[in-house]
Amino acid sequence: MNVASEVSVIDPTVQDLVSSALSKFRAGDTISTRAMLDAIRRSDPACEDSDDHLIELIVMAAVGKTMGVVFDHRSPDERMSQLS
Repeated sequence: MNVASEVSVIDPTVQDLVSSALSKFRAGDTISTRAMLDAIRRSDPACEDSDDHLIELIVMAAVGKTMGVVFDHRSPDERMSQLS
């Protein structure tokens, strides 16, 4: 019996993607939301979660690991349209 052929491939959860991206940083580091979104989208291009949901997960995980967060994921055009 070949056990390896019976094991299904499990897609990583969004929390796993966030944890993996954050694992490259240490407590006290400051992370960029833009860089984190890019890293998550590169690691799983099929991830369908919205940027806002991913940012929420990133912030919760980063704060729990005593990391600072820079909210730089919105383009200047997006920021201006939200102010008007």
